[in-house]
Amino acid sequence: MADTAPPDAAFLEGLEIFARYVRDNGSRALAPCGRLESEVDRLAARTPGCSVIVARPDRQLVARLEEFTAGR
Repeated sequence: MADTAPPDAAFLEGLEIFARYVRDNGSRALAPCGRLESEVDRLAARTPGCSVIVARPDRQLVARLEEFTAGR
């Protein structure tokens, strides 16, 4: 996204802390399923040229997220 500022030092430090935690403790996170990825594509297509994917809550997105997290 060319219209956004690069990550600042605080963000990168937080990302490093998170990565270290996952490396040390493992993660049971699953890769996004195809339905979740297609949902993100659907929402992004609603507002072309905008860096905001979801302007307000969307029931269909909630359903896909619940479906994704149910497998954990």
